Amino acid sequence: MDLFGRTTSAVLLAVALLGNGCSHGLLQDQVAEGVIEYALSFPDYDPNGLMAGMLPEKTTVTFTQDRQLAELSAGMGVFRTAIVTDNERKQLDYHLSLLSKKLVSRLQPRDMPTFNKEKPALTILYTNEVDTIAGYPCKKAVAVFGAIDKPEIELYYTDRIRIDDPNWYGPFQEVPGVLMRYELVQYGMRMRLDAVAVTPGPVDPVRFALKEGYQEVPPDVLDHELQEVLGTFSL
Repeated sequence: MDLFGRTTSAVLLAVALLGNGCSHGLLQDQVAEGVIEYALSFPDYDPNGLMAGMLPEKTTVTFTQDRQLAELSAGMGVFRTAIVTDNERKQLDYHLSLLSKKLVSRLQPRDMPTFNKEKPALTILYTNEVDTIAGYPCKKAVAVFGAIDKPEIELYYTDRIRIDDPNWYGPFQEVPGVLMRYELVQYGMRMRLDAVAVTPGPVDPVRFALKEGYQEVPPDVLDHELQEVLGTFSL
């Protein structure tokens, strides 16, 4: 092979190795801090109905490797929640703001059944299907419920966002990744969440602190308040 041929081969090999290296790095990189934005929809509600304007349109989850803050606003800002989870200590601070009333309750794993009354026995079936959601590769699983009247739920999750045990407090706790597209039923309301954007970046630890001006109450008191409020959105 002449000098030109050897040079061309070397350049092509270098480009191939560089390309493979970059692709491998991108595929393996994990985001350790940032914000996930989810679009919210309510399949059981008429989008043109009277309650449409009162329902939330999005929620955000601010995260580090061991903590999450999920924030939601509804009723044109009248109703707000901020849920802070400490995945290492397995505790959750649930903030509820309704007009002038501000309550917070600290939940432990033993308290979760109180807030997951809708959850019948379920089985998670893992598939080989994949999809890209908000720019992240996701695997698909299916939640199959024991109750005949409960439809299956498709779950899409990713391992490219590094949150330790991200689902420990919810009905899909065994899913080994951050949920990017899924459904939840709480207080009789079925809600669909679709991740639309992930913004990586450092997160101030203060974001996960208890909010000031909130009255601490037991979990059952908070549960009663949520039932009262969310009952107003019932069909």
